[in-house]
Amino acid sequence: MRGASRDRATAAGYDAYVAVDASGTFSRTKREAGLLRMQQAGVVVSDYATLLVEALADNAAPEAGALYAALDMPFAVLVGQISGAYQA
Repeated sequence: MRGASRDRATAAGYDAYVAVDASGTFSRTKREAGLLRMQQAGVVVSDYATLLVEALADNAAPEAGALYAALDMPFAVLVGQISGAYQA
């Protein structure tokens, strides 16, 4: 979501999220100023992996294994095994 759209979304009462590792600049000053501006506007700042896992909402969901595999999180195998044991 671009700056103006993000500002309108928060002003309209929507929750807005930004994945800091999915956007970038070569300037540390610009990065910090942008993050501060977003936080002041009420935007939730996080990383892409956390946002995807939170959107999943349930580690027992059928999509969980594929999501963790796509994120290259090795513990996904363990999560899948535990989930499978509880569903058996």
